[in-house]
Amino acid sequence: LVSGAAIRFSGQLAVFDPRVPQSPCYACLYPPGDGADEALSCAESGVISPLVGVIGAFQALEAVKIASRVGRVHQGLSTFDALSGRWRHFQVPRDPACPVCGKPAV
Repeated sequence: LVSGAAIRFSGQLAVFDPRVPQSPCYACLYPPGDGADEALSCAESGVISPLVGVIGAFQALEAVKIASRVGRVHQGLSTFDALSGRWRHFQVPRDPACPVCGKPAV
């Protein structure tokens, strides 16, 4: 899953690859029922349209790298501040208690 998001002047990019043992899944980062679905929409908060293009272009680039097995695939979560033009990178560990990809209870 190549995930992207944009709101106001902030964007996010993450790749969730179950083929990589240490890679978290989407639910490790955004657990079900964490209230994220209650956040304001783009229509309510606004989004600067070129930011959607920037994030979408990076999503497409990651998808091409995955499909072609060329280059180093993005790991973790990255946020983009469109006002400063800076990326921040965060390592997101797999959650062993994750209800989706964690080890099943015995």
